[in-house]
Amino acid sequence: MKKSLIMMAGCAFALGALCSVPAEAKDYFHNTEIQMHMDFARDKGFKDANGKDIEEDILTATFAHFSEWKYGDNFGFLDIEGKDNYKLEPAQYYGEFATRISLDKIILGPEEGTNMLGSFLKETYIKLEYNGGSPVDGYDFIDDALLYGVSFDLGFGQPNFGFSNISFLIKDYEIIDEKDSSEITWQVTYVWGQPFSIGSVNFDFQGFFDVWEYNNKVAILTEPQIRLKLDSFVGKGNFLSDSAIGMEFELSTQFYDSDNDDLIFNPTVFWVTKF
Repeated sequence: MKKSLIMMAGCAFALGALCSVPAEAKDYFHNTEIQMHMDFARDKGFKDANGKDIEEDILTATFAHFSEWKYGDNFGFLDIEGKDNYKLEPAQYYGEFATRISLDKIILGPEEGTNMLGSFLKETYIKLEYNGGSPVDGYDFIDDALLYGVSFDLGFGQPNFGFSNISFLIKDYEIIDEKDSSEITWQVTYVWGQPFSIGSVNFDFQGFFDVWEYNNKVAILTEPQIRLKLDSFVGKGNFLSDSAIGMEFELSTQFYDSDNDDLIFNPTVFWVTKF
């Protein structure tokens, strides 16, 4: 019950933060999107009574938002995983909300381009993040956590508004989750995005790479995506101009089950639209 209340409160806080756009925020970049994924034979990292891997076809809806403000930025998403065999019924909820406060803008001023630590690090932040999820029924394999630490935008000279950032975080399960296995540990997160074109066809390559420690084992989760932008075919100003189709390649180990050392690969195909 306590966990459900924390999850609802966290989602309410994130939703309020994401949806409340001050009048002055029109000068800052923001993006909201919906992704619909088809997971083929998704390996959930568990085995059945006969020792066979459990693999099911499911649908996953992802609602994601990023917005900049005068002294930093916010990012949040909510995943709704459906029940097996592509049923349109929720089976698992999982969401994250992160806010970053720019030390450059606090110390040097909010003007763009300020940089305390030199050209390689474009901007330095204090970061606070909440991770939480809950199944509709069944086993809850993801512990809720509060993360805090530092984050850096990296100056790799990426063209076409490409970006990279890395975060070094304390991952605190104890403050949120009261399971016997809860602990205080660490996490490193690398996030990237790179638009590119091949001829007149526009693409986007983006994703994240998480590595953290849990129960004295190192867990890895990465989800690179390749997107084919439909404005390549329909132009601007069309209903599909802000949509893309693509593939996501989820790779993980120790994520679903800390006792499972296997490298698990879960591909999806998806459609995404921005608004």
